[in-house]
Amino acid sequence: MTHRPGIDLRREEGFTLVELLVGIIIGMVVLMAALTVLDNTVSLGAKVSKRVDATQRGRTGLDRITRDLNSMVCLPGDPAQDALIAGSDNSVDVYADLGDGSASRPPQRRTITYNPATRRITENVYTPTGPAGAYVFPATPTTSTTLLSDVIQDGSTPIFTYYPLDTTPDDDVPPAALSASGTGLAAADLDSVARIRITFKALPSNRTTAKPGDAVMQDDVYRTAVDPNDSDATAQCF
Repeated sequence: MTHRPGIDLRREEGFTLVELLVGIIIGMVVLMAALTVLDNTVSLGAKVSKRVDATQRGRTGLDRITRDLNSMVCLPGDPAQDALIAGSDNSVDVYADLGDGSASRPPQRRTITYNPATRRITENVYTPTGPAGAYVFPATPTTSTTLLSDVIQDGSTPIFTYYPLDTTPDDDVPPAALSASGTGLAAADLDSVARIRITFKALPSNRTTAKPGDAVMQDDVYRTAVDPNDSDATAQCF
């Protein structure tokens, strides 16, 4: 008869309570570290995504503004009326021609305005009626479009800054900006504007305050109506 030894339960090995607690604590530390890395990765990814979105929207808005300003024209048949109608720290009003030169697409009045309360830059377009030389512009905008939202000033720098022609370019000292605060540019200064600088900060959507690393958009538009080789440094329509 074969003898089968019995099982001695007292010799079975296992974990003590202390060893089990130590293992649980080590596992929790590793798990928390992994969750922290994951959380930081997700947070950083969201910040990068928001910054890219703000930069793309800012570039699009800036391109729309510079397009309008680069298209400034003197009104046909009215050489006394300058292309720049008015300008202030938060708005610029111009005549611009984005048409094809046909009578059905005449020059338009385009007013670009920044509203610090709503943090928006809007464009109001006024399409005239009547023939060239006798255009009649409506009192209310033909169309009104939001060019950019969630935008603020870059510190104390105005959205629009106006500069006269640099009559002494060899001294490497840029001309001082024309005063446009309060009621805006003086009527006598409108013809002196040779360069308009646009500066603003584009924020991620639904954020109201600036943070380090926000996208600062800036560009300069030079007026073609100002001839640097002419002794008369003011804009001239012919």
